[in-house]
Amino acid sequence: MNQSQNFVIVVGAGKGLRMGSKTKKQYLRLSGIPILTRTISVFDKCDQVHEIVLVIPKEDSEYCKKHIIDPFGFAKKIHLVEGGKKRQDSVLNGLKCIQNRMNCDKEAIVMIHDGVRPFVTQSIIEECIRNAIEYGACIPAVRITDTVKQVSFDLVVQKTLNRENLYNAQTPQTFKLDLILHAFEHAMKACFFGTDDASLLEYSGRRVVIIKGSKLNIKITTSEDLVLGEHLLSKI
Repeated sequence: MNQSQNFVIVVGAGKGLRMGSKTKKQYLRLSGIPILTRTISVFDKCDQVHEIVLVIPKEDSEYCKKHIIDPFGFAKKIHLVEGGKKRQDSVLNGLKCIQNRMNCDKEAIVMIHDGVRPFVTQSIIEECIRNAIEYGACIPAVRITDTVKQVSFDLVVQKTLNRENLYNAQTPQTFKLDLILHAFEHAMKACFFGTDDASLLEYSGRRVVIIKGSKLNIKITTSEDLVLGEHLLSKI
């Protein structure tokens, strides 16, 4: 497909406070298998992904080896990286790991994916890689179909937004390594914190293109999402 090395950073360093569970959300099980394991397995099965960088809390290294990685016989090399205080810090740690592993005669494509999005498809992954090679930066997204209201701090509606050009961003957000590293460095100097990785590239003045995502590519962050995830698995 291309001459680059293709990496994925799977971000699993969150605390999962919105889930309301003592177990971190990435370690909760869907039909008996940890969510994080299900997410890793999609990329492990993809021929276009060469290595996986798993970013986790420092204290969870042994737990992940014992419960998330070793029992499932992943074929690809998985590198465990310590997470940071914020998601942005965690991703940067993963990017530095990839930078250190790069062969100087090859370019790298980097996908950054939420550890709790286990329903991403092979076609989305491959399309993201193709477009990142061509344009430098690509994210999957789905058009917003609900009416969107902008409200004040006391929850009074201020206006209804035009949804024609509004999309919900998903992951894997995919970039050429040099572009996303530059964007992270620029954001650090400016003390800018984005809500996703693409926003850092946008902040640095670079273009990001989108491909069609999937409404099934859900991020499991609440107990309701967990129920929906179990339902989706029952239909696969």
